[in-house]
Amino acid sequence: MFINSFGSLNAANMDYTVDVFLRQRWNDPRLVDAVNQKDKITITSNELQSKIWKPDTFFNNVKDAELHTVTMPNVLLRIENNGDVLYSIRTTLRLSCNMEFREYPLDFQICGISISSYANTEEVIDYEWASDSPIDLPDQLEIAQFDLLNYTCKDTTQVFTTGNFSGLLVYFNLRRQNGYHVLQTYVPTILIVSISWVSFWLDPNAVPGRVSLGVTTLLTLTTLASGIRASLPPVSYVKAIDVWIGTCMIMVFGALLEFTLVNWLANKKVIEHSQTMFKIPRLTKAQEEEPSAAASPKTYITYARALDRLCRVLFPGGFLIFNLVYWPYYLVHQYMALPQSLV
Repeated sequence: MFINSFGSLNAANMDYTVDVFLRQRWNDPRLVDAVNQKDKITITSNELQSKIWKPDTFFNNVKDAELHTVTMPNVLLRIENNGDVLYSIRTTLRLSCNMEFREYPLDFQICGISISSYANTEEVIDYEWASDSPIDLPDQLEIAQFDLLNYTCKDTTQVFTTGNFSGLLVYFNLRRQNGYHVLQTYVPTILIVSISWVSFWLDPNAVPGRVSLGVTTLLTLTTLASGIRASLPPVSYVKAIDVWIGTCMIMVFGALLEFTLVNWLANKKVIEHSQTMFKIPRLTKAQEEEPSAAASPKTYITYARALDRLCRVLFPGGFLIFNLVYWPYYLVHQYMALPQSLV
């Protein structure tokens, strides 16, 4: 089998597209010495091709298929003098792939092609991969967002109520490239979270500015998360991108809640009998000579500003710690944990 091109994986539909040259060889004793004075002959006539026995090969996991007919049907039928037959067709296949998205978009996928006979049991047709080169790949094979690490071929027997059928399996180990999602998802969300921290430097009473900043960043992050979910199937487990987006939303929403607390402190009046709880010790003689009314603030604005100063360090520090845990964990799983073939 020659893989002419490898299309990108569609995460939403859990399928992928390949353009292949399916090459099958077998020996038909009835065709021995059928080629007169030649070692081999190529049959191009559709009428003659229909008279030659061919295996009823089909793809088990195919969703859609197309045979190429431009400018002529892309079919090769070659008969050798010893009865060996080479039958090659070019087809474009859309195949299903059971993808795992727990580590998306820092993941790897294992997608395969399953081939077997539709009607003939293993007593009639026994499939085997070619010993020298079962899968041929072009030198510059490009797959959108993925790197092809390797492939694994194996023979199999499929057991159904209608009988046991010989078959072939090939699995492609694919690792997702990180560049696209880093630029389109991670960098924008980091900037959005960083912008939400600007509110810690605004005055606690700057209500329009801090509310607008918090709500805008939260809505922007929600819109970005909706676009990411639209490209994925509705799976029930938590994905790596969900952990990232969820943490970013907590950071942005936390900044909005912090402003609510700060604004409440800045506008809360000090009750007379509770002044001693928040009284700041006088350190100098000049301070002692100040009027008592000036020494006791009417609100907790000092504590509000102190909380803002604390959050200027607490929020970036917490986000930095999260990054130091998130990236090593998922990158180690993506690059160090070698994918295993399905058996």
